[in-house]
Amino acid sequence: MRPYFILLILFIYSCSKSENNVELEIVSTKIVFSKLDNGKRKNIISYKITNNTSCDYYFNAYSLSKLTWKIKGLKPSNVFFQIMDENGNHAEYNHKEYLPTEEFVACKQINYNREEKEIKELNYSISPDYKNLIDKNNFLLKQGESKYFEILYYFPDSNYSSVNLDKNKRYFFKILIYSDSTNYKKFLSRPILKTIDENNYKVYHGIIESKNTVPIEFVK
Repeated sequence: MRPYFILLILFIYSCSKSENNVELEIVSTKIVFSKLDNGKRKNIISYKITNNTSCDYYFNAYSLSKLTWKIKGLKPSNVFFQIMDENGNHAEYNHKEYLPTEEFVACKQINYNREEKEIKELNYSISPDYKNLIDKNNFLLKQGESKYFEILYYFPDSNYSSVNLDKNKRYFFKILIYSDSTNYKKFLSRPILKTIDENNYKVYHGIIESKNTVPIEFVK
């Protein structure tokens, strides 16, 4: 029993030591911004995450994570976008509320009530919003594996935010992701917890910055 315990300790230590070897890379070669003050340009932003460690990870984008307090930028889902000038200064991010139509609000409320009832029937205490976030953004990443993602976003003005840039300056775009292992057993569903346990996944904890940046291009 003692040798098994020692091996388990060594495994946990090696996993935590190698977390820095999970890499985030932006696949898109550029981000386009409209030159018009009231314009918007479509971007399909592609990125990949590669697990170069000897551990299998589960990524938990807990929406109330304290890790997010440390990150400045735009947050479209489980990632953060950062835009900086050539001197490393952040752009001015303006967050705004998306105001849907009354019909959409009513439909969304009906769906929310239905999902909330289902969650209560399953004996979970989480909200439908958090469950949807888990279903959409959390993922497994085995050792040696790469996963690709893409996000549709409009710059400089989207439904959720706007960014003020000086069109005479050069800017660069960066992505950050986070995963929180704090108290994850209180929030994740029973099937996910069983998957993590029986397959020896470790819940990743920390913030990962993209190893590369891509330039901002101003277009009409």
